[in-house]
Amino acid sequence: MILPRLHYTSRLRAVLLASLMAAALLALPTSASAGPFAEVSIQDDQLLLGASQADIDANMELFRTFGIDRLRVSAFWEQIAPDPNSRQRPERFDAADPAEPRYRFADLDRVVESAARHQLSIQISILTPAPIWATREPQRDSHVFKPDAAEFGAFSAAVAARYAPFVDYWGVGNEPNQILFLRPQSDKRGTVAPHIYRAMVQAAYPRIKQIDPTSIALVGELYGAGRKGRGPLVPIRPLRFLRALGCRDSKYRRIRRGRCKNFKPVPMDAVGHHPYQLLLAPRIRSLNKGDAAINDGRRLLKVIDRLVRVGAFKTPDGKLPFLYYTEFGYQTSPPDPFAGVSLAEQKNYLQRASFIAWATPRVRELNQFRLTDGAISGAGTTRFREFQSGLLFSDRRPKPSAGTFPDPFVISGNRFWGHVLPGGTHSVEVEHRRGTRGRFRIVARVLTTPNGYFNFFLRGRRPGQYRYRYTNPVGASGIVRVRR
Repeated sequence: MILPRLHYTSRLRAVLLASLMAAALLALPTSASAGPFAEVSIQDDQLLLGASQADIDANMELFRTFGIDRLRVSAFWEQIAPDPNSRQRPERFDAADPAEPRYRFADLDRVVESAARHQLSIQISILTPAPIWATREPQRDSHVFKPDAAEFGAFSAAVAARYAPFVDYWGVGNEPNQILFLRPQSDKRGTVAPHIYRAMVQAAYPRIKQIDPTSIALVGELYGAGRKGRGPLVPIRPLRFLRALGCRDSKYRRIRRGRCKNFKPVPMDAVGHHPYQLLLAPRIRSLNKGDAAINDGRRLLKVIDRLVRVGAFKTPDGKLPFLYYTEFGYQTSPPDPFAGVSLAEQKNYLQRASFIAWATPRVRELNQFRLTDGAISGAGTTRFREFQSGLLFSDRRPKPSAGTFPDPFVISGNRFWGHVLPGGTHSVEVEHRRGTRGRFRIVARVLTTPNGYFNFFLRGRRPGQYRYRYTNPVGASGIVRVRR
């Protein structure tokens, strides 16, 4: 195996060698090993970036206890690049060089090396906001207004070169249909953000793949909803954004004028998506057909597939791309009384969402955003500016969802479905009792798939309480109540 030239500290080199040796020697079966919908990932940048090495390591251990396969972490352009608030580009600055001394990679280095040591797979998402000097109109003093595609490509090359030995998934951008990450969304002439983002992808994708050809580069990473209307601050609905990204109208006819003049297909290995449902149960489909929440996966894939078939999107092998849900979660009340579901609803909704993702064709990942709730400060709704979607409260007290996240269990009609994390083959006994007390009795015995899933139909399902118990190691799911 020939590795690219590394620009690391000696500690990073040592971690790399140790992680590669461990991977070769252990080859342990996990839920990331093979098969459909193989991975459960987590993201918590606020918890990890800027933390001490001891705290980062402790959190990685906690991720492992929850059965997490993969860490998604962000490479924030404005946080890593030098002079982010300056209008003037730094002199003699080689933005594509991962060893450029003015880059501030230390925080990300600590997270990546810890994830590698703890045998977690890693996705790095390369994203805006940008340094002001790397935007096309720096006089606006905006970190998200028209980022320069060439500069983004150079930054992507630096990140890929620095972390390629550790990383196998790359995210190109983050929620470009939201004003926190890209502006303007649209103007009087039509959509703007999809065309800016297309240029960013076309600049970054080939550089990432040249450096790390066996990796998967995820394109899209769209938030699952938008708003009606047009304007620089009006988020674009994701399916409309995808068609504009591919320069196709609502009937998938080629657009050849304006911002689509000289269009070239959008390169990608797969599609990332953030299918948030906010206050609604995961089974409820989006009312607007331009949105794509967790239960709209088939609608989303239909649009993606058609854009591939008409030549707007281009995959390396010409095949239809897989879909990765790289950010998802439910905020809770408490602590957020304005935008949170109840603690019981979060517990149930996350399990149901796991089942829906498993049942959606070509989905390969579901992400939990975050481990812990965000900090609370200020007054009114601004107190909850950070997401309160953790499995733990900010003081580390577990929510009810923490007890069921590693072992989700869903009963839908006569179908019994579950997932033992972190995967591997397990012997599972499904048990039932009539009321809330008394002895559980075994009603089914099954083996999980190598990824830890089981799925079967049980005729004559009776009301009462169900749970499953498993071996290798020993554990149990939460209780699911079934009414008539």
